[in-house]
Amino acid sequence: MGIVHIPRTAAAIAKGYIKRRMSPLSDKEKNLVGLGFKQPPHIYTSRAGLFDVDLMGHMNNASYLTHAELARWEWTAFGGTLEANVRSKSFFIVAASMIRFRREIQPMKKFDIETRLGGTDERNIWCYQTFHYSNNKASEDESGSSPRGKILAQVLTQGVITNKGKVVNPREWLSTHFPTSKESIDELSVLPSEDGSSVFDTKAARFKHLEEALKHSAALYDEETV
Repeated sequence: MGIVHIPRTAAAIAKGYIKRRMSPLSDKEKNLVGLGFKQPPHIYTSRAGLFDVDLMGHMNNASYLTHAELARWEWTAFGGTLEANVRSKSFFIVAASMIRFRREIQPMKKFDIETRLGGTDERNIWCYQTFHYSNNKASEDESGSSPRGKILAQVLTQGVITNKGKVVNPREWLSTHFPTSKESIDELSVLPSEDGSSVFDTKAARFKHLEEALKHSAALYDEETV
């Protein structure tokens, strides 16, 4: 698997750096891409190729998660978080992922993935991604304002940032290592608020509930296993 995956990851990172270099956006605007829902998402574009299609004649379920990961790598290179990780010797580690399939992706069909850092709490980072069939105008529009096709799949990923083997508070890490404003970071909160929760907050809360149920189930199983 590494023979295929490592080169694809390296290519996604290189593509992100190239996009950043060629983008007409200012460095500040590039850093904000994909940071919350008030900013434009990062757009990753690919096709359902030879390594993605299964015997059912469409993109295999596992390939969605592979492309979602490649999209995150490309986004971190474009937006600057990868460089911040390297400088601070920190790592982003996926703790859990949930995917919802809505429409199949046909072989060799071009598709886009919109990636956003949807929110944070005191421990976790929540990344929200949506798959769409490509619209050339929308794919090239870095403002995120061009209309895109219907959602093909949705991915919600829970991750943590570690430094020296310990999980760190992502909000503090962003404030210390990432060149963006406190206001932008404050907008990423998924903690309950008096004015009600957004749609994303609701998704994150349900994801947390599911995570706790799965952790409890695994703990009970482990207790019964010698």
